[in-house]
Amino acid sequence: MTFTIVHLLPELLGTYGDRGNVEILSWRLAKRDIEHEVLTIGVGDKVPTTGDLYLLGGGEDDAQIAALEILGKNDSLKKALENGAHVFAVCAGFQILGTQFPASGGRMITGLGLVGIETVSAKHRSVGELLSRPTAPIAMLTGFENHGGQTRFIDDLEPLGHVVSGIGNGQGSNIDGLMTQQIIATYMHGPAFARNPELADLVLSRKIGPMSLISSPVFDQLHDERIGQVE
Repeated sequence: MTFTIVHLLPELLGTYGDRGNVEILSWRLAKRDIEHEVLTIGVGDKVPTTGDLYLLGGGEDDAQIAALEILGKNDSLKKALENGAHVFAVCAGFQILGTQFPASGGRMITGLGLVGIETVSAKHRSVGELLSRPTAPIAMLTGFENHGGQTRFIDDLEPLGHVVSGIGNGQGSNIDGLMTQQIIATYMHGPAFARNPELADLVLSRKIGPMSLISSPVFDQLHDERIGQVE
């Protein structure tokens, strides 16, 4: 069967190059001869509910709210999860999945409520390199964060990583992102999968199952260089 990647609303949630995550996943699947397709869902398109992996990227306030309205219509993303889909979300996409997130003008926006998190405004914007030790058995995670919110767990959740350098979910939290059975989220841009090839394979394997190892020296070199710059 064909593995379907659904790239959600890149014109709204594609500010920080997160589109590259789709390219990396496609490349890694092709290297393994795994048949797949990428569905790019734009504004005005119907959001499918039968995809295998859905990707959400980062965006500014108004774009984030517009994306929320589209994804909340007909509970499309909720239905996809109920159908067994997995989700990888970055920054604004991460916040959308929770119960609330802040917007300009002191507004608090109600999120999709798909996971037990809430995001509030932070005193200081988090900008810079982010390094974390993953809770999964993969290499150290590296990315670039740029967000004005801090995300708190309101349920007992597992973080994606424990912060070594940077802020992550919020000042003093010492964690970045989250992991549930079907969702992985993070504040790492970069794109995240270009800088963390093992994370890309982790996301794929959680849906596909065990996969053969592939050599990707360019990505491995980028990962090591970024970690070296922070350490």
